[in-house]
Amino acid sequence: MTDLAALLRRPGPGNHTATVSFDGRDVRTLMDLPPLRDHLLFVGLSASPESVEAGHYQQGKLGRTFWRRLMLATLLPAGTAVEDADDALVAVGHGITDLLKTPARSEDPSDAELRSGVGPLWQKVAIWRPAAVVFIDKRAGVACAGRPLAESWGQLDGVALAGRPCFLMPGAFASTEEVDEGLNFLRNLSAALPRDRA
Repeated sequence: MTDLAALLRRPGPGNHTATVSFDGRDVRTLMDLPPLRDHLLFVGLSASPESVEAGHYQQGKLGRTFWRRLMLATLLPAGTAVEDADDALVAVGHGITDLLKTPARSEDPSDAELRSGVGPLWQKVAIWRPAAVVFIDKRAGVACAGRPLAESWGQLDGVALAGRPCFLMPGAFASTEEVDEGLNFLRNLSAALPRDRA
């Protein structure tokens, strides 16, 4: 059973690597960075080798685009250092995790691997109680929905985790128009969050 105190712990700034036991061996990965209640939880696929090496989320080429987009959407202050932007995300109350807590053995985790992360993610969402879950990658949303998704960004119709609505960020290679619309949607979602709870 997962230690509840560990699930609720919100790490301070710094290196976010952790060691987990997987198939009888110790594996370096990234620890969860839980959101405050009623804030956003961002969910990626799995930790990239670059991210684990750096000790911070989303440090590959596409991951760094994610942080720039959060700055454009004003969820993070302009000029936030991409190298440790997860620290800035936690500082404003949001959180981030990966669907697979063990780094993917390949660049492209299988559908079965992704589905294995749904139950543990659901448990975390039930405990953390974010206002919403925002998938960084569509494959994570598909795994959690259990079906193909027609949406390319925005709210996922009929999809919730532990009663929390789910959203999808525009894909890494989305058009400029889609990215602008998606980030405006995310900006409005963030602005609508309750501000009276910590």
